[in-house]
Amino acid sequence: MFNKQLSGSNKKRGQMEMESQDSIALNEANGGFKLYHPHRHVKMKIFSAVFLLVACVGTAFTAGVTIGSSQAGKSQYNAEKKTMDMYTSEWWSSSSDESDESEPIEENASYGGFCWDCGENSGPRGWDWWFGWGACPCNDGWIGSCCDISLDAVDGGFSDWSAVSECVSDNGLGCGWGKATKTRECNNPSPKNGGTPCMGAYSEEEVCDAGECADDGDGHIYKIMDYAEYIAAKAEVFQNNLHTTVGDLWDVGLCNLMASTNKVQAAYFNSLGSTVMFEGVNFLRGFKWWGMGSWGDWFAGERWEKPVSGEEIDIVPYTAVTGFNYGKDFMNDFFTADKNPSWEDDSGHDSAIAMLTGSLKNGDATCLTHVLEPRFPFDHEMLMKAAWDGFTWFNYDELKYASNGDFGYHLVNQRSEAFHGTKDVLGLLMTETVFSVHLTYNEVLDQFELDLSDMEQFSKENMPDGEGVINGYAGLGGKATFKFDNDMGVDDKMIYGRLKTTSITYDGVTYNEQDFADPAVMEAEANNKWIGWRYAEKVIMSSLLAQTNLILHVKGLHLELAAAFQGVTIKSFKNNVDHPVRRLLDQFTHRSVQATNGNFDLLFEHKAAEFSLAPLYYQAQLTMIEWYINNKPLSMATLSMEEFAEDRNMAQFSSKPPRDSEGKPTRFFWRWHYRALKAQNMYKTMIDCWVDKNYGGDWSQLLTNSDVVQWWTLMKSHLPSINQAIQQHPEWISNGDLTQDSFTKVVSTLMTWVSHIHEDVGHSAAYVVYNPIHTPMMVPKDGVGVPLNSFAFNTNAYRTFVFLERAKLLEEPAPFWFDDAKDDKQCYTDMQTTYTNLGANDDAFSECGETGFYSCVEAVE
Repeated sequence: MFNKQLSGSNKKRGQMEMESQDSIALNEANGGFKLYHPHRHVKMKIFSAVFLLVACVGTAFTAGVTIGSSQAGKSQYNAEKKTMDMYTSEWWSSSSDESDESEPIEENASYGGFCWDCGENSGPRGWDWWFGWGACPCNDGWIGSCCDISLDAVDGGFSDWSAVSECVSDNGLGCGWGKATKTRECNNPSPKNGGTPCMGAYSEEEVCDAGECADDGDGHIYKIMDYAEYIAAKAEVFQNNLHTTVGDLWDVGLCNLMASTNKVQAAYFNSLGSTVMFEGVNFLRGFKWWGMGSWGDWFAGERWEKPVSGEEIDIVPYTAVTGFNYGKDFMNDFFTADKNPSWEDDSGHDSAIAMLTGSLKNGDATCLTHVLEPRFPFDHEMLMKAAWDGFTWFNYDELKYASNGDFGYHLVNQRSEAFHGTKDVLGLLMTETVFSVHLTYNEVLDQFELDLSDMEQFSKENMPDGEGVINGYAGLGGKATFKFDNDMGVDDKMIYGRLKTTSITYDGVTYNEQDFADPAVMEAEANNKWIGWRYAEKVIMSSLLAQTNLILHVKGLHLELAAAFQGVTIKSFKNNVDHPVRRLLDQFTHRSVQATNGNFDLLFEHKAAEFSLAPLYYQAQLTMIEWYINNKPLSMATLSMEEFAEDRNMAQFSSKPPRDSEGKPTRFFWRWHYRALKAQNMYKTMIDCWVDKNYGGDWSQLLTNSDVVQWWTLMKSHLPSINQAIQQHPEWISNGDLTQDSFTKVVSTLMTWVSHIHEDVGHSAAYVVYNPIHTPMMVPKDGVGVPLNSFAFNTNAYRTFVFLERAKLLEEPAPFWFDDAKDDKQCYTDMQTTYTNLGANDDAFSECGETGFYSCVEAVE
């Protein structure tokens, strides 16, 4: 339970520990009682607790009848055996798992059962042939079923707590965090004549500070011998003294709550808060509630509700939804819907967001995430424990709900070992992950290039008005070059070879291959510090994550494409929700408005961007988005996979490579693009099938339909990337006219980005690429250790708001997307079959999740 005592080694044996009312309030505020499982804590809804309550009431009634059989007076049991006060809530409690083993209870004790020997304080009892032996007739002054409790009994009382003992450090060095003990005695007064002994702990431990450890150049990294015990102790000591509910915890504002306590506790309460929010945010209507077995489907409700004919949805600039333009004109140039459609509305999600807003009303989480201390060493298990203590829905090593920080760490280790123990993590990830989306090919030098130098202008220190890099962290940017190496690794485990890093440039310094062998760099890393080329590599990793998550995912997918795509589709076909084109597009647009509008609120109004996207102040991130919009605008043409490769001079690498006489690959295999190109061609086939089924293959019926014409007109006026394609690549989009070619290209491109690439760019980067050791999101400027709170809050943001339980592409679709008379569902199921076969038989798709750096096909939305 929440209020478990830290120490109970001197408790009286056999006593039951009373759970405080604060603990009950905490459980209730969580929306239900916690039932403990050997592998995870499963939070049940309150209806489960109702069943438990009924059972407990029945038990209490039975116990009351038994207790009532003893003589009137006190209703306390023999204190040396078991103690219960019917006028308290102790019957809710269970024995503390920290108390010593209970002594056997003697048969003749007054604990509410039958008394075999009435003893000297009782007269003889009678016999009844129907009821058997009667109760013991106690002499005057004695009560109890065995007449062994004196009416002159004196209950015991605790003395005051002793002074706290000297702080004993955990690390054995006489410094850092430790424990101090205080004790008390049951002598105020001592129990007499069968009175009740004191209930509760006779000693308690408190976490204390044994003083700062000597500066050993290690950056004051915490040396904790048993971090698991430490983090639990710190959190529970504070919680026991909090005297509040979880609701109050959020309402007072996280920064105010943590103002007078150690920042390590912030990580715990961050996880505790996300436990409360996780249900509302993730279990949207129609999705099975995780951890509830067969009840999960019953309480989920209908997953799909048919769109409401005639419902008005307006297409508005983002400023109309957020209420802010953040001083950026682009907020008026991109569009979303003014509200979620009613058939997708979800009260649980709205409540969770409202809770978060309430928690930040007196401050924001950046008061915690900006601080560098405490920092932890490059110890994976310690970091996972730090970021996950207090979160009870699932563990960091479970793939059901992908969690950032664990899979990427192990995958990098496995792949590095397969490449003969290489330390070249950057080259490895540019070969096998979504990071390769940022590559270009220099044919003259026969090398692959990564150029992130555009990001440097937004990462300067001490810039005004919240611009620039967060103080204490390294700025973004850098460059790198790579050569293809056809070595297939240990036992030919890496059948496509790899890209090998040949140079890294950061902050005006270039490191070459000879620098990569510097033993001082690896020695420093072993001592929890990045220096030299390793430091530059980690900053480039941080920059790649920012470029992927902030520019491609948030800006490209959400700001520019997904929300406007859904809003325009709903508005154009509002009076004909059964229109064939509406039914085709609905499969790829659902919940886009909700996700996008919610993202912007969280990321920029609540500044979550500052610990989940990049080590830049949120205003600097908006400035960077604005720069890319103005200087490198998206074109729908170059988002199409064939043109995407041509634009980067990478088309020749988009197919599986031929082999030489030794069976080795002869060139690089751009796996990320190969996957995306396969997906887009699959969607093109589905579109052709759809037109065949619904229009008999007559495209003119579709292209001249008034609703489709209106849809095309609104798409051009509300998706700037389409106009960019018309201006820069008019031949690709039929000069902006609605034709079979332009319709197929635009729709298949959008389908590819909002479904397949959304999963690869957004989600796979989060849970099978990112981790705080190999691919850190925020690198301290001094290169020392992992700042706990920026990592812990980033973990919370990803597991709570990224891994939503949404509809998956390979699941059973909504029935109203199809017309049985037209048999157009066959188009969708054929697409599902193609995708499933790719996942099963093509190693570019099947190496995923726990075995590769991409999302598996069954995870694609």
